[in-house]
Amino acid sequence: MQEQDNLKSFVENRFGVTQEIFLQALQNSPSANGYITGAISELLLKNHLESLGYEVLRIKEKPAGGNNAKNSEARGDFYIRKNGNPENKWLVIECKGLKSNSEFRGSKLDNKDKLFRFLKPLAFPKIDAKQKIYDKGLKAYNKTKEDWEKKNPNKKFPPFLWNVENAGAINVNLNGIWKDEQSLKIWIDSQPDEFFTEYAYRNAEGAIVILETHQPSKRIGEITQINQTAPLVKDFNIMAVDLFLRTGKHEFAFMNSEKISHSPTSPEHLYQNYTIDVLVKNEKTQPVFTPPWYNDFEKLVQETTPKTREIDESQLDTREIFDNLHE
Repeated sequence: MQEQDNLKSFVENRFGVTQEIFLQALQNSPSANGYITGAISELLLKNHLESLGYEVLRIKEKPAGGNNAKNSEARGDFYIRKNGNPENKWLVIECKGLKSNSEFRGSKLDNKDKLFRFLKPLAFPKIDAKQKIYDKGLKAYNKTKEDWEKKNPNKKFPPFLWNVENAGAINVNLNGIWKDEQSLKIWIDSQPDEFFTEYAYRNAEGAIVILETHQPSKRIGEITQINQTAPLVKDFNIMAVDLFLRTGKHEFAFMNSEKISHSPTSPEHLYQNYTIDVLVKNEKTQPVFTPPWYNDFEKLVQETTPKTREIDESQLDTREIFDNLHE
């Protein structure tokens, strides 16, 4: 009862309407839903990190002075460090969600043949698949580097830092679900046609569910001045992705921005989107986390040793509203 009274009072005082009107407005506004979902993800991430023994400080979204006042090394959501650590060594954490249209945008997987072509190389990758992805990325990198250095004599293009073991933007584990390509085709053919509709995919009820990150931040490389719609590698140390939008469960996938494949044509940038995993109707209902993705934050820190940075206190959000929400 106390919680209901608090909610009623909050809605009436903050928005000047009844709970019924507030709920109707929320139901009719996808953008409002998105903002609230993001705020929930950030609060749950904060709680999770604090439960692991971290001090968590919120970073301002828009510091006084606008974008020019934004520290290029504090473009995440939180500064964190272990409780009791007296040193000024912090990690910057960015909290993101998943794309909601990965399966159906551009009629991507709207029939069985398309799904077969999509799943086949993921379920039965060739022995040299990762090497080929690496080589393709390196080729694109070398072409861009050559062109850039011709236009920028006496300047050095940033290095190519991919790891062949997790080359590219897709790191999916579909091992052992089907014994061969024929069994994959039989499974796909047995799925009802309604599993291939936008409605089914949009509601995570389709033949598969793609866990793909969504990070459309437009950034300019500090060295190359290349402008891409993706974060810079240095914007944050760790990305935490809430999988709720596609799994219905608030759980996080973590990655170290320096240990995942950067954009092949702009090494200062990350990819705009990464595929963490693919869920399969009735066959694989829980994600498998394959490096560079982890669901264990402490394991990520131990195995990838993200580089700490000094805190910039001008970037801290000291508003009481966030702490009040936490309570």
